[in-house]
Amino acid sequence: MRRIVTVLLATAALAGPSTRDPVASRAQRRDRLAQHLGRDYGLVLGQPLTDIMQPRQEAHFLYLTGVDDPDASLLVAGAQARPLALPSRKGKVKTREVLFLRDANPRFAHFFGLRYPPNAATAEKLGVQTTRAAPRGGAGLARALLPLLPKRARLHVPAYKGRDHGLVREIRRDLVETLLKSRRDLEIVDLHAELSRMRSVKDACELDALARAVDVTLGAFRDALSHIRPGSTEGAVDGALLQGVRRRNGRPAYGFVVAAGANATIPHYFRNEAPLHEGDLVVIDAGAAIDRYAADVTRTFPVSGTFTKRQREVYTAVLEAQRAGIAAVKPGATLQTVDAAARRVLKKAGLSRHFIHATSASMSTIRDRPSCSPG
Repeated sequence: MRRIVTVLLATAALAGPSTRDPVASRAQRRDRLAQHLGRDYGLVLGQPLTDIMQPRQEAHFLYLTGVDDPDASLLVAGAQARPLALPSRKGKVKTREVLFLRDANPRFAHFFGLRYPPNAATAEKLGVQTTRAAPRGGAGLARALLPLLPKRARLHVPAYKGRDHGLVREIRRDLVETLLKSRRDLEIVDLHAELSRMRSVKDACELDALARAVDVTLGAFRDALSHIRPGSTEGAVDGALLQGVRRRNGRPAYGFVVAAGANATIPHYFRNEAPLHEGDLVVIDAGAAIDRYAADVTRTFPVSGTFTKRQREVYTAVLEAQRAGIAAVKPGATLQTVDAAARRVLKKAGLSRHFIHATSASMSTIRDRPSCSPG
């Protein structure tokens, strides 16, 4: 894992000029987006507040702004586009980016822990040019955008097709319907592919977060080792991992897997409640997240402290398969190539039928750049 982080750090230059200041990094990301937009405009939506609990912020929006408050959105003018002319008490104010933020009364803001009111102080803190009060809903936002977009403007908005984007997708639908009913000259373009391409290359701030997430995860694994013993439980190990992550100021990146004995053969086992017995193996799949950048580490330990002869044989075969897969990772390789390299080793060891999971990554083709994203 540390070797992977070293490679990521070495390839950071691929993202272009970078800084370790989060505010400046996000400004550079918005500048790159503006360059891509050219003469067009871009709109990125945040998650709405629909319940008493704050939602998990939409990843594209978080990447560009760092704002986790709900009901926010970002409008960006392309580098060659006409500036946005915002109405104000002093007339029109020209700007190239507008961050719409929820304008809440003090009681509401305190109740939900909202951190970013729409004012000049927030704009300075976040490094954005302009903030404005966010209209409610997609139709309300559309009505606010109509006077800002010139004739025959192209507006790029992510399509939000994923299963986790239902609420944002509803806002986008209402937004697009209202815009096109009012302005037939407008054209709506999907922005998801470009934002995904931008996020596939990590800047220095992102790499720092990934490295910290790995360090926190490894520390939590060390904390959990003392709980791996006969008479302990999967839950005790799970609790030690969680405590280790939280006391290092990280968050769990996902529900941890702590699987002992027969449970260790279930790739997505999450019950974490069985006892640990002498002679068992326990599989741990756990990772910490820092600023939504996640580590993901899987390791296998003998409950009794030493492997049996057969356990050692299987462990060694899996280790060799892992190394073969890593060796197959190179620019232009496919996930199928990597998977096949690992499977050949397991087939030779007579274990391929037990390998029911894929050797996977986040992209269909491996590129000569890091591909992790905030989760």
